This record gives sequence, C-alpha cells and structure tokens, in this order.
Amino acid sequence: MAYKGKNKPTVNITLSDGQQDAFIPSYSTLDEIKGNVTVTPQVETKIDHIYITLECTVRTYIERVGTASATNTRSEGYDSRLRLVQPIPETAMPESGKLGPSRSHTFPFEFAVPKELLPKSCEHTVDNDVVRQAHLQLPPTLGDPMASVWGKTMLDDMAPDMSIVSYFVRVRLVSGRDEKTGKHIFIGDEIKKIRIIPAVPEHPPLAVLEGKQDDYRLRKEKPLKKGTFQKRIGTLVMESAQPRSLHLPPLRSEDPHPVTTMATIRLRFDPASSDAQPPRLGSLVTKLKVATFFATKRMHDIPKRSADFHYGSDRSLYVISVPLSSRCVASVEWAKNTPRTTSPRQEPSVPGSPVVPASTFATPLPSESYREGQDYYTASLVVPITLPGKVEGNTNHKVFVPTFHSCLVSRVYALDLTLSCHTPGASVTVPEMHLKIPVQISAEPNANARPKISQGEAEAIARRESLHAGNVEPPIPEYSEEPHTAGDGSWSPQNLGFPSRRESPHYPASPFESRRSVDASEASRGLPPPDYTIQTSGRPS
Repeated sequence: MAYKGKNKPTVNITLSDGQQDAFIPSYSTLDEIKGNVTVTPQVETKIDHIYITLECTVRTYIERVGTASATNTRSEGYDSRLRLVQPIPETAMPESGKLGPSRSHTFPFEFAVPKELLPKSCEHTVDNDVVRQAHLQLPPTLGDPMASVWGKTMLDDMAPDMSIVSYFVRVRLVSGRDEKTGKHIFIGDEIKKIRIIPAVPEHPPLAVLEGKQDDYRLRKEKPLKKGTFQKRIGTLVMESAQPRSLHLPPLRSEDPHPVTTMATIRLRFDPASSDAQPPRLGSLVTKLKVATFFATKRMHDIPKRSADFHYGSDRSLYVISVPLSSRCVASVEWAKNTPRTTSPRQEPSVPGSPVVPASTFATPLPSESYREGQDYYTASLVVPITLPGKVEGNTNHKVFVPTFHSCLVSRVYALDLTLSCHTPGASVTVPEMHLKIPVQISAEPNANARPKISQGEAEAIARRESLHAGNVEPPIPEYSEEPHTAGDGSWSPQNLGFPSRRESPHYPASPFESRRSVDASEASRGLPPPDYTIQTSGRPS
C-alpha cells in the first residue's frame, strides 16, 4: 500500500563517490557506490524502518497479433537479479520512532558491485553447469532509456523496448502495517538510476556446429563459372575463425582507446583444369550483427539458433546490423601451391560435431571437387575490426555492452563478412561469399576497483604472500594422539594433522602436464610424440 497525500515526506538520494554531477552515474565490478539519503518530512511522521537497497531488475514482454481476429496477446516476464540491503543501525533512527517536521534526516549508504550473483538467483532447471554459471553473472544495463553516460546525449544500446535491464538505488519508508492485509505501508518510495557495465573476461572460442544447429558459418565453398551457361572453372573456398574479443576500456578511462580486434580470412581456389586461373578479388564488406534474445519464461540453454525465437509465444529476437567497413582487396595476390603429399578431405565423423577452426591449419582444407595431386592457389586477408566511436554532434550514437546470458535476456554478436570476386571472362554477375563468425565483446574493470576486505583479512593475505615470496612452507606439527590446541585453548587448523601441499599426492597443474611427461618419455625411447596441439592462449593457434 503506497502513501498518498500532500504531506508526503521528501526523499533525496545523492552520491558522494565523485559521480554526483554525472547525468547517469556509471560503475563496474567491485566499484563502490556511496551516498546519502536525506528525508525531510512536512509534518511529524511516524516511521518504523528505512529500506535502502541496490537492485537490478529485468523486465520483458512479447506481443503476438492474432491473424483470425483483431486481437493480440501479451505475455510479460520479470526477474529480480540483485537486491543488496544497506543495514540501518538503531542509533540512526529516532528514539521516539517519529521524524520531526521541516528537519532533514540523513542516512548514509555504501554498496559494492559484486562479481557475481548468489546461487539462489538462478534456481530453475538448466541444461548444464555452463548455462548456470552464465546466468549467475551480472548483466549490464540494457534497454533503459535513461542509461546515458556521455553528457546528456541519449545512447542507443540497440536493445528493443521489450527487454530492459535496470539498476537503481531505492529508498522506501515504512510506517506500520495495513490492518486488513498485514502488508507494509510505504509513505515514501524513491529511486536513482545508475548504469552498471560489469567486467567480463574473454572466454574460449565457441564450438561451432555443422549444419543448421547454430547461426554461424565459418567455411563456405562456391563453384565459379565464366557465365551462366559456361562450364565451371574451379571452386573457391573461404574460411575464418572466431577472433580475439573486442575489449571495452574501463568506464572511467580518461583516454579510452579504440576498441579493435583482427580477423583472418583464408582463401583457397581449386581449379577445374590446369589452365584455370584464380578469380580477381573485389571488395570486402564487414558488418556487426547485434542480436538480443529475450523471453518471458526463464531460458534453460544459451541461445544458438535465431529460428527458435522467431515464432515462439514466450520468446523473441531483435537483430540490428551495424556497418563497420568496406574496402577494396583487388591488390591481394594468389600463391600457387604444389601438394607434396596427398590426404583425403577431412570431415566431421559425426553430423553436428564441432567444426575444426580455420586458424588450426595454415591452408584451408580442399573443396569437394578437389582432385588429389592437383595444384591449387591460396591467399590470406587480414581484416581489422573496430567498433564505431563517439562522434560529436551525432544524436544517434550506438553503445556496445559486453556479451552476456541471463535467465530472460541474452546479447550476442557476430561478424558478417561478404567477399566479392570477378571471374575471368564474366561480365554480368559478380559472385559473392558470406561468412558469419562469432565474436565476443568483453570489458575491463576500472583501474582502482579492489575488493573491500577487513583488516584481519588483509593481514592474513600479507602473511601468505610473504611465505610464498620466500618459498617457505608454514611448519606443520607432527601427528600426536593428544589433540593440539592453540595458545588460547581454541582449535587451530594447523594442529589437526592434515598433510601439507608438499606431502600431498602430485596432480598435474594443467591437463597437458601429464601429456608433456609422456612426450618426454616417448622421445627418449625414439618414439614420435602423439598428434595433438597444446593451446595456451584460450584460442585456436
């Protein structure tokens, strides 16, 4: 029950962390949100409690227009992702339980943006632990029309009105309970919008599947002809792989650098005859596909296919294309290759198995029409990818948020690469090839973001670091039948007889450590090492 009347108390929320003058304050992971709540009653007001919270809510809705009649159905979804409560000490409340009129009462608050959510934030059924872990990460502010951080210019995060992720500091004043319903009577309710872009690290590349099980295409083959009714001159192969992530700079960076990455396209031309020449390359157009998946019921898996979201009654999809660049690549030269050894064309053994990334091989795999022992041509294109920056005077500035997956909303990105070429003798049609490769957008935390710890925790960390610096293990007392206690008579973990790490069985530091020892032993016996590749950077080498 909300309080209504001309004597409603005035509630003001002000920040004291250096962003009090910002149009919309912005924060990242581990940032502190500090401020004060000022309550000014018009008359003497009874107050039982003051709730000061940091909240994150997700709201979605889907409307479907009926075809048989002029009716439409609407389903809505709501999810409270975060609710941190500021403790109010009893000494801060008036002893009489009433706030005096025409007098300001101040209540300070302090929050820290958490690194992840509590497990109770995602308790519904999911397909695997990877989905669960993704749903427990903080989503960025999305779709909120008040989320502006560049002066007073409204920013376009390319999200639909049907999916909104909001963060705000909320203050509610409670004055007793309703006699009939027993619910709290709120005599004041005020919020202050903030913008949160959590720090998101770069994740390993996606395992792209064959067929139509996802929206990505890392490889494309296209037969080339001189004309519509002419014979085939060869097959052009175009391959690429997921590049490094686009890394957003810290929100409070004084000199933000351009957000850029690099993609590599590998080309191969398998001629149909010995005198066939490779095509002359034309232009390369790069676009960024921004897809927002949203649902009114909690999702149990990470979205893979856009077709699953087009006609559902409880899920939908919003896609926008952002042009990045268009450049001429006619100067790229082809290199002729003579195969030294022949090998059959490698195919996934099971339909739907992950595609081997193109970056795993220096040369793309042969096409279906390739004949063993035949010469072929190769070329490589390095494609710089840069997100559009802020432009003065631009009223429709686009802002990018990190890739994320929550229970009701997901945001993913993909690079759309379109390559045109000119075949010898052709004058009408210009063949084009399309690739759609996944790309992640990650984000850095602010430079001064540190977890807030107590004095005792800081001292314990300092002692541990000093021990590791000297490579000295803490002494472990020998096992005794009599229980050991600390000097104050309390139990001490060091006296329970547990073996130290040096005495515990050896476990490999990584899955490849044991493989390295196997390689060394086999090499000493003159045996060839097993056929595998160690990836140390989280990306295909």
